[in-house]
Amino acid sequence: MSILHRFRQTAISTPAGFSRMYDRNQLSVFRYIYSIIGGPSADAEDLTAETFIRAWKARHTFEGDVDTAIRWLIGIAKRVAIDDHRRKAIRKTSSLHSNLKIETTTEEEILILQQKQELLNLLKELPTDQREILVLRYMLGWKVNQIAVHMGLTENHVSVIIHRTLADLREQWTF
Repeated sequence: MSILHRFRQTAISTPAGFSRMYDRNQLSVFRYIYSIIGGPSADAEDLTAETFIRAWKARHTFEGDVDTAIRWLIGIAKRVAIDDHRRKAIRKTSSLHSNLKIETTTEEEILILQQKQELLNLLKELPTDQREILVLRYMLGWKVNQIAVHMGLTENHVSVIIHRTLADLREQWTF
């Protein structure tokens, strides 16, 4: 039996099927990873590429159709982000001052950058499950029932986590 016959056909096992799946999901995977790692975007782009490389290698294990591939991809993306975090020592967030060009940045732009940085820092401090739920809900636009299935939780539990986490973030966010 040849190597090709050992692999079963799936909705994404062909280059055309995988390409359709990539086109539909690349931006969502990037947003998920970017939100989980907190940037920079170049790192998120690299991890997104790694996610799709792993997906290509595992395409014959996928069960479902092209429209449901996002859950599978998010699972891969989560593992890619965890692997990246383990490979690197805990990364120090770059100082806000090194990212700003004071001579060309207005006061309002500085304030917005500071707000974004503080929010990213607050998100990084959240437990992984809480951060993932917020990313899935607000960055990827998933419905509570989709998150519940993905996380193995009840819809009510997911809703409570979202409500409590947002309340805690509101209290901590000084802007």
